[in-house]
Amino acid sequence: MQPIILLAIVGIAGGAMSIGFLGNTIELNVQQLGVGDATLQTAITQADIDFFIDRVSGQVGTTTETHNVIAKCLVRPGQDIPAMSHVFCKLTDVNGNVVAEGRTWNDNTVFAGDILTVDISPEDFAANKVQNVHDVVLVVQSP
Repeated sequence: MQPIILLAIVGIAGGAMSIGFLGNTIELNVQQLGVGDATLQTAITQADIDFFIDRVSGQVGTTTETHNVIAKCLVRPGQDIPAMSHVFCKLTDVNGNVVAEGRTWNDNTVFAGDILTVDISPEDFAANKVQNVHDVVLVVQSP
């Protein structure tokens, strides 16, 4: 199996942070990787990414805090993503540290223009607060 990896780094605007969707048209910064003499080809070169923002509450000490978190990355690829691919959506802070991550495995081909949902569990990442997210890294690993 030869992996195909695509990295996209995207800036997220800090405004318009409310429950619902935060959508941007995203130009992908495609990074080609090589192994030995071979250059790995990317599965996709363009995509639209929307974010589903949810509100979660939790006990911090003696007070209850409520935060807006990114609960899903909704990826609409510009090209087909082959069946049996892994798609990762990583949210990073201004220093490049991962504040949240989700991944999905698609059993069937995701056709260009279709939406692939990548769930992010807010409980797994304490730093997953909308105000902490600076960039998004999209990784598509094909079989």
